[in-house]
Parts: sequence; structure tokens; C-alpha cells
Amino acid sequence: MSRTCRPSPPTPGSEWTVRQVVSREEWDAATARCPACGDAVDLRGPHYQVELDRERPGGEATKLTHERRLLSFCDESCANVWLDGGERR
Repeated sequence: MSRTCRPSPPTPGSEWTVRQVVSREEWDAATARCPACGDAVDLRGPHYQVELDRERPGGEATKLTHERRLLSFCDESCANVWLDGGERR
């Protein structure tokens, strides 16, 4: 996956599925904004990552059938708050 394009985090609806929640470290030399608390997440240090997946709407002309998003959280508690729906209301 290319690290040059960072689309804004999706507003998950029922079409998004959480594929995995993992602890990461030294993943990238960039920063991201935590979707739960809004703090800056240094992706070179310890953080949590949530992978979201959904089936892409489209016709027969498209080869891409799934869309994937990675969200970076400052820690496990922020990831849990977000996954429990605290920031998705």
C-alpha cells in the first residue's frame, strides 16, 4: 500500500467492517490525527491501528471490489473508545 496518499478517515457506517486492531511501532515516518481524541499520533512510536474494510459499490466495469482504510490511534484506550462508538455518534 502506498504511503503517499492519506485519505481522511471515513465516517464508518454499517457498511464498514473492522478487520483487525493491532499494536504498531516504527510503521511510518509521519504523524496522523487520532480519530478518538484528536491528538497527534507519531507513527514511528507505539500506537494502535484499526483496519476497516467495505465492499465497494460499483458495476461490472471495476476490478476493485473492496475498499480499505487504516486509522491510527494514540493508544489502546482511544482505539477502544472509538470502536465502542464513543466518537462515531
